[in-house]
Amino acid sequence: MASGGWGWFSTVASILIGQATVLTLGFVNNRSQARREAQARAADRYKAIAERRETFELAQLVEVNTLLRNAMASLHAFGSARRHYRSRLREDPAPPETYRQPMLDASAASDAALDALRSQIGFILADDVRALVDAAEKALTMAAAAVLLDEPVDSGALGAQANTAYEALSARLREIYATRESAVPTG
Repeated sequence: MASGGWGWFSTVASILIGQATVLTLGFVNNRSQARREAQARAADRYKAIAERRETFELAQLVEVNTLLRNAMASLHAFGSARRHYRSRLREDPAPPETYRQPMLDASAASDAALDALRSQIGFILADDVRALVDAAEKALTMAAAAVLLDEPVDSGALGAQANTAYEALSARLREIYATRESAVPTG
């Protein structure tokens, strides 16, 4: 009878040990699954943040490129209007307002274009690109002041400064797009 009692005990003990093993393995598996899901969510969040950053940076680079081109064009228009006004002034020392107004409009357009460019430079995320665009903006500002004072402007140096900024902007755009292309799975 003693062995029959112990047989019953070993059966119950085996069942209890089996249940404990199943519960422990379930707990470990659930915990591992929760950790994998948390890592996947963190990776998705990181990817979404990186995509938003890239999208923002792409938009800013394109906008700054456009604003820099507009500032260059408006500066050239201002220079032309100023030269035209000065030539009219030589012909008629007291020119009517109609001669002066196009120059004032071109000056205001140049100032507005430079202000728009200045307002966006700080949003460029790459420090090296921002520094080159900032240098080009400063050169444009100095050139606008020189036009206003009827001083000569070195168009070649100004164009070279702007081209350096354009190249930096273009290189950063290509870099971002290359990064995005490498992240897209091929199938």
